Amino acid sequence: MSEQNFSIGKDEVWTVRDEDGTERTYTEVIRQAYTNMLISAGTVEGDPVDTLYISMEKEGKHAFFILMRPDEFAALAWCLTGALWSDAMAKLNKE
Repeated sequence: MSEQNFSIGKDEVWTVRDEDGTERTYTEVIRQAYTNMLISAGTVEGDPVDTLYISMEKEGKHAFFILMRPDEFAALAWCLTGALWSDAMAKLNKE
């Protein structure tokens, strides 16, 4: 299944075969670029458990790449949102 990555206006799809012969196809569906960092996420086909991935590149080097289940992805989003909210509230309380 191919989803259009509207953040870059094209599909980014690649396939990797692991040492054990497992072949996974990755489809990037969203990305956020900064001057020194790129964060992207998408779907994974061919993994028996994990169906999503998140990738972070810093200064041209892969800093982070992990496969996750949808519930783990949701938990990550929830934790990151909680950290942002806590940071914003702490700054507001200092004023």
